[in-house]
Amino acid sequence: MQKKFIKRPRTTHLSVLSALTALLVGCGGGGGDDFVPTAAAPVPAVAPTSAPSAADGPSIPILSAQTETFSFPNLSAGSQLTVVANFQTPQETPAQTGIASVGLSGLATGLAAREGLREAVAQIEESDLPRCGCPEIIANEQLSENSQNSEVSSRTGILPRFQDLSEGDQADFFIIPAGTDVTAERVLEPFETVNCQIFAEVVDGEPVLSRTRALAIAEAFDSNNPARPGDGIYNQARELFGSEWNLNPLGGNDGDTKVVLFFYSPETVGANILGFVSAADANPNGGPSSNMGEILYINANQGPFQTLATIAHEFQHLINQNEKINQQGLNPPNSPQENVALNEGLSGLAEDALGYSLEAGNSILFSFVSSYLSSPESHEFFDFFETSPSNAQGFLFFRYIQEQFGDQAIRDIVANPETGILNLEAQIPGGFSENFRRWSIANFATNLSGPVPEIFRYPSGFQTDGTFPNGTLPGVNTITLTNDTTTSTEDLLPWSVAYLRFNADTGAGLAATVTPAGASPFGLLLENVVGQFGAFAE
Repeated sequence: MQKKFIKRPRTTHLSVLSALTALLVGCGGGGGDDFVPTAAAPVPAVAPTSAPSAADGPSIPILSAQTETFSFPNLSAGSQLTVVANFQTPQETPAQTGIASVGLSGLATGLAAREGLREAVAQIEESDLPRCGCPEIIANEQLSENSQNSEVSSRTGILPRFQDLSEGDQADFFIIPAGTDVTAERVLEPFETVNCQIFAEVVDGEPVLSRTRALAIAEAFDSNNPARPGDGIYNQARELFGSEWNLNPLGGNDGDTKVVLFFYSPETVGANILGFVSAADANPNGGPSSNMGEILYINANQGPFQTLATIAHEFQHLINQNEKINQQGLNPPNSPQENVALNEGLSGLAEDALGYSLEAGNSILFSFVSSYLSSPESHEFFDFFETSPSNAQGFLFFRYIQEQFGDQAIRDIVANPETGILNLEAQIPGGFSENFRRWSIANFATNLSGPVPEIFRYPSGFQTDGTFPNGTLPGVNTITLTNDTTTSTEDLLPWSVAYLRFNADTGAGLAATVTPAGASPFGLLLENVVGQFGAFAE
């Protein structure tokens, strides 16, 4: 058989190569005899820092909380008190920080004996933290300006390219992290797949994916996902998240009705890059970095479970790209990509929802979640790059939203052309700010026994200190409170969470004065016995 070969024009990609090197509480009772809120000392209303400029976009109103004092006359040895503090701001990632504080005093000594209470403050400061993250996101971020913010128009006469090739035929693909063209070979004949076509990089004359593996992957994608039997990854993901670009014209940007799965060698792209989607590929006008198609790039050097988990993850990105940018061929100019942290969180949810979950043994997702729970106070919800790549908090938040409100809430978030905080505030019942507070409380309260209110737990029974095939999650990191002392958090980043915990002394009653960060609403939980929910104050 004579092989066909499609050669891309040789071009210089200096701009891409150089870019890749750079990189809510009102005062409330609800506690019965367990605690009594008392009048707070008068304090000035504390608000987030100076008003944002018009350039920051419209402000999202958030409820305001001020200093409150709560009395616990029956607190005794073996009880535990936890304050869940967060820092909410009108915008996603302003250069602001906030401080929350909790002052404790024993009733026997009176409130006047407590140490000075720090007012919540919001400090404007320029962040000098290095920006870093996984190459998948860097590639998308740094291509978006060139490939998506330019004027685009729909084409109607696209000639199919990939589907014209037979098994063994070869084609060149430009691989962004490598900054070069890579030759790939089609694996499997067109009639052997329904929703995908598989290409594999050629190394030493052979494709890096065997025919046997390709058949198993095609079956999982097309019709029988082994982690969630009943249908394939393609239909399951589309049912939850939406669709890739496949209309106007039929087949999307490449005119092919099947999604391309391109498998690359770890030597070419890097062993730690498990997969990516290129924003450039979605540009209907093409460009030197665009392969012009609906393409998932997958590291061939993964086991069967992780390979399919990565495909589920990356397919959500491809769907998100269409829902926000391409909009089935409308391609409105200057349409924004979804906030990276939200996009990654949704892709984490894709892995989970399609069966590649913590419960099923997803070691990478387990690692990300463990990392987040170990330092939730240092993770800025909307900034994927603030600390380490922040996949976990978005995943946990969207899992909470899905469990509370169902699949339609997730579908609405993806389909909404708004992005970031505006998207979440508009699409989540009750708004984002309140649900962020509830979710942050749930990450602690879901581990407690007793009558935990449903809004403060994961209805599925998921626990942040649960044991899974890859180990036991650590639960949320806590800051220790001491009696007759005021404890303040470090500077809290926007939309981060801190958990402050007090274990009661023998026979001690207690008063707790809480000053929130930037007037952000908080939560206070009492365990009459450690590990057993007693009451909640809001």
